[in-house]
Amino acid sequence: MTEGYEGEGLRAARIRAGLTQEEVARRAGISIRTVRHIERGHVRNPRHESLNRVARAVGYELPPARAPRTAGPHTDRSRVCEIRLLGPPTVLYAGTPVAMPPKLRALLGLLAVQPDQIVRHDEMADVLWPDEVPPGYANLLHTYAARLRRIFDRETRRRESGHRIGTVRGGYVFNSSGAWLDLRDFEERVARAKRTEASDPLGALELYGQALRGRRGRLLQDVPQLWQHPAAVRVAQHHVDVAIDCADLALGLGRPALAAEHLAAAAHDEPLHESLQARMMLALAGSGRRAAALHLFSDLRARLRQELGVEPSDELWRACHTVLTADRAQPAPPAGPVTGTFLPPNAADRPPTGREPGREPGREPGRRLLDKPPRGGLPVPRFLQITTAPAQLPPLSTPFVGRERQLDTLDTLTRRLRGDGASVAVAVVHGPPETGKTVLAVRWARGRSADFPDGQLYADLRGSTDRPVPVATVLARMLRSLGVHDAWLPDDPDEAAVLFRSLTAGRRFLVLLDDVTDPGQVRPLLPGTPGSLVLVTSRVPLMELVIRENAVPVPVGALSPAESYALVEAYLGATRTAADPGATARLIALCGNLPVPLRTAAARIAGYGPVPLRAAVADRAAPQADTDADSALPS
Repeated sequence: MTEGYEGEGLRAARIRAGLTQEEVARRAGISIRTVRHIERGHVRNPRHESLNRVARAVGYELPPARAPRTAGPHTDRSRVCEIRLLGPPTVLYAGTPVAMPPKLRALLGLLAVQPDQIVRHDEMADVLWPDEVPPGYANLLHTYAARLRRIFDRETRRRESGHRIGTVRGGYVFNSSGAWLDLRDFEERVARAKRTEASDPLGALELYGQALRGRRGRLLQDVPQLWQHPAAVRVAQHHVDVAIDCADLALGLGRPALAAEHLAAAAHDEPLHESLQARMMLALAGSGRRAAALHLFSDLRARLRQELGVEPSDELWRACHTVLTADRAQPAPPAGPVTGTFLPPNAADRPPTGREPGREPGREPGRRLLDKPPRGGLPVPRFLQITTAPAQLPPLSTPFVGRERQLDTLDTLTRRLRGDGASVAVAVVHGPPETGKTVLAVRWARGRSADFPDGQLYADLRGSTDRPVPVATVLARMLRSLGVHDAWLPDDPDEAAVLFRSLTAGRRFLVLLDDVTDPGQVRPLLPGTPGSLVLVTSRVPLMELVIRENAVPVPVGALSPAESYALVEAYLGATRTAADPGATARLIALCGNLPVPLRTAAARIAGYGPVPLRAAVADRAAPQADTDADSALPS
């Protein structure tokens, strides 16, 4: 295998030169695969000429000889014992893993995660038998320790009994002398990075990267009983701190893609670590993946609300603000307090700095990249704050009759939403013009405010007109309703949709979208997480929403004769309609049992005063007869 220091040195030199592997391969006249394997030390006997070509391409001076070294970051590990804990606990000799049963792996992990320190018998017993410690466990521990010693003894072909696994009074100690330990290799690389960070930041970034790329998985991956052990927690937290330091350095050097690469593993292991996720948002956005950054914020906010019952910290909100305002000038701070801005509800009374995530051990308060306020002095911690829940539904139209079946369907959908909450509920109220779709939707929605305490949002998309409202316009209006300042509205409609999902994630909204003609008008306006309901009215069934979004169709047609009579009676009174049932029936027939024309006609007749109903209906029928006659004339 290529000695580690050659590959590492070539990679560091390439990064300092600002070259990609493809560019180096082209300059050196070799394949990209060869460059990659040389940098990673995967070539067993690299040709001198290939090494020299790569070195010349990146401006690196190869060491004159490959002298053997003691166990350390550049050791030829094929000649020493390797103990790996960043992943499943493993012992390797000459690159070959030694098979061990679970109990021995657990014992090895416990001893090696705190090398050269005494581990007491009772501590070992708690790890090996977490449910119940058996009687005579000390003899069992002695047996397991002896088996672990034999693994080292047999593989080294020499007796090291009492050397690698030492016995002390009341416990055992793991002697790391002469062994290659991935935790120690990590620490040494990080220490070198910190020493060189001021003088050679690119070299330090490469050292940080080497340390973080040494992971093969989670610390003590297949020994979950050790994950909460104090020593393991300290090591895991240190890895997070290093990932944050590496990301801060990479972002400061304008290398967001490297920051995202080095944050990925730690961000996966610590999904609720807010400082870590804030940097991942910045790294994604800086790499041209702003929508992914906002999606990450949306998911994290939902998890924080669901699992911990808290809103994101100010550090995360500042990262969100940075993502939203990237590549645009910072607005001047508005005079006086910022109103209508968006933070979690009930946050207005808290201190300006809000809830910061707990400071990690060993990190100074001033080290956080996001502690600095944005340019212009904008009061970012309050840039997002809802003072009241939006309540945008149109007024009720009264009187209202019938539609029991449609109302029952919508009630059933709400009960299902309470029960499983597996997705955002969508209902499509559809039917011909003048069937009262909007009146029905508003009537039902106004009676469900308790089910959606975070607010009701409304938009008329005017899809049936010749000037429908663009979805981007609707998104901007809704974001303003949620308190987003105009200066922070995303320019890109996709990013606006992601922000909308972020701000509605983990909350319960009712969204009424009126007069929709195309499913594409609806999808960008779907909230981010289950718990909300979207009510759509349309002249068409929008079957694509039914198929892809599991929308519930709610067909609406003409009223029944009894419902039509009840609607007219509600306007004109029972006495007047009963006095001339023929005129009432004539009026209903003229309106085709459609609620909208019935409302209009009945309201006008009621305004005529004490005019006989038959005369009022005849007056109403005359214009329609003229229209029918005109339509019958030849053109």
